[in-house]
Amino acid sequence: MENGWRMELREIVNERVRVTRAEKENAAFEDFLDRVAVPALEEVAGEFASIPSREAKVRRAPASATLQVMADNVDEISFRILKHYAADGILPCAEVRVNRGAHTAKYETLLRGDQHTIADVTGDDVIAKFIHYYRLVKNSGTGAGAPAGT
Repeated sequence: MENGWRMELREIVNERVRVTRAEKENAAFEDFLDRVAVPALEEVAGEFASIPSREAKVRRAPASATLQVMADNVDEISFRILKHYAADGILPCAEVRVNRGAHTAKYETLLRGDQHTIADVTGDDVIAKFIHYYRLVKNSGTGAGAPAGT
């Protein structure tokens, strides 16, 4: 029975190490949101302030940040940055909802497509990914004011 309690003790210690790693990863993600993602989204929202008939808002939640863009009081795009759990840690990803006229298309994507860590993702990466998906809104021809299906 002696081996049983030693094994159990090691499991308890190792479990605490895993919790500590998860806590560190979550703290790193929160830091990423505050230092990188939210400032980048606010920069984009600031550009929309000078565009007639567009309104953009950034919201920071405990585990995500969202840029919501509306045109003439109709949602054009919702770009939300959240966690993606990978084998070697947490990576930031985007959940994107794009107005396609009669329906909303939903996409999920990593902010960078290559091998990287959360520390590698920059504000420019966040903005580039938003621009990529906002182009879908404009190219679809079904944004605010356009008839569905065109």
